Amino acid sequence: TRQDVVEIHGHGGPYVLQRILAACLRSGARMARPGEMTLRAFVNGRIDLAQAEAIRDLVEARGEAARRQALAQLEGRLSARVRACSQRLLQCLAELEATLDFPEDVELDQARTIEQLSTALQELQALLRSAESGILTREGVRVAIVGRPNVGKSSLLNALLGEERAIVTPVPGTTRDTIEECVNISGVTFVLIDTAGLTEEPADLAETIGVERARAALARCHVALAVFDASEPLREQDAAVAQQVARAPRMLAVLNKCDLPVVTENPPLDSCRVIRVSAKTGAGIDALREALVQAAFSTDAEIGQEAAITSERQKMAAERALKSLAEGLELLRAGLPLDVVALCLRQSCQALGEITGETATEDILELVFSSFCLGK
Repeated sequence: TRQDVVEIHGHGGPYVLQRILAACLRSGARMARPGEMTLRAFVNGRIDLAQAEAIRDLVEARGEAARRQALAQLEGRLSARVRACSQRLLQCLAELEATLDFPEDVELDQARTIEQLSTALQELQALLRSAESGILTREGVRVAIVGRPNVGKSSLLNALLGEERAIVTPVPGTTRDTIEECVNISGVTFVLIDTAGLTEEPADLAETIGVERARAALARCHVALAVFDASEPLREQDAAVAQQVARAPRMLAVLNKCDLPVVTENPPLDSCRVIRVSAKTGAGIDALREALVQAAFSTDAEIGQEAAITSERQKMAAERALKSLAEGLELLRAGLPLDVVALCLRQSCQALGEITGETATEDILELVFSSFCLGK
C-alpha cells in the first residue's frame, strides 16, 4: 500500500528488508516453502528428482569436488546412467510380457534376455560402487583422531588445520570433549574430530564422558587416525587403542613427535600405513594430508565423479533394484515361470524410477524437498 511505501522509504537501517517482506505478506503474498521453486521445476518436467537433489547439493557444496559432482548430476549424467539401465530392463520386460500374452505367436529368446539382464546387473553393480565415494564427496569425510592421552592429538589437529584451534598443554587429559573442524584437502571436505585420550582408567566423571565420546566418534568415522608418541616406548594403552582402531573401516597410524629422538618405529597395528610426522614442526603433515585422501578414496578418479550416486536415498533405491534384478535373473536361468521373472523386473524398474523421480511417491518427494532451503 501507499502507507507501507512511505513507511519503508522513511526507515533506514537493518529493518528495511523485513518491512518490505511484511508489506508483501500483508498484501497477500506468502512465504515460499522449502524447495518450492525446484519442486515446481520437477513437477513441470524441466528436471528430474536426481537433478533436483543436485541443486540442493550445489548450494550446500563445501568443496570443489562436491561442487563439480553436483554440477555433473544437475546436467543429468547420473540420470542418464540410471535411465540407460532402466531402458534395458524395460525392453526385456516387454519381451517377457509379449511372450506371456501371446505364447503361440511370440517365443522368448532366453539366451539373449539373460545376456541383456546380465549386462544390466553389471551396470547396476558399477553404479552402486560409486555410492561410497559419491556420498563421501558430498557429505565430507569424518576423521577421528584417537590415541592415549598426551600423544599430540590436539597438536595434530592444529597442524592439519594450519591454525591453533585446540588447546594444547603438556598436561595429559587437556582435551575432555570432542572438537570438530573442517579442512579442505584436494577439493574434498574432511571433518577432523579431536578426541579425549583413550584410557581404561579415567580420572573423573568428565574424563569418563570424554572417553565415551571418543569411542562414539571412532565408531562413526570414515577414517581413523591412530596417533602414537614416537619419542616414547609403546604402552599397554597404545595396544588398547590399536585394538579399538582395528574395527574402523579405514585407518592410518601416525607416529607423532618425530622431531624428538625416535624410540618407537612401528605402531602396534598390522597392515596399516604408517605416517611419521611432527605436529610441532609441521614435518610430514603434507604427506599425512595426501594419505587421508588415499585412505578415503581408492583412486583420484573417484573424487567428484561425473555420474555417481550421491545420497543414501539413491543408494537404497539402487540396492533394491539390484536385488530384484538378481532374483529375476536367477529365476529365469532356473527355468521358473516367466510371470514371476516379470514381477522381479517390474520391481527393479520401480526402484530405479525412484532415483529419477518417475515412480517416486509423495513421501519420497516430501523427504527430498524438506531438506531444501526456503524457496530454492
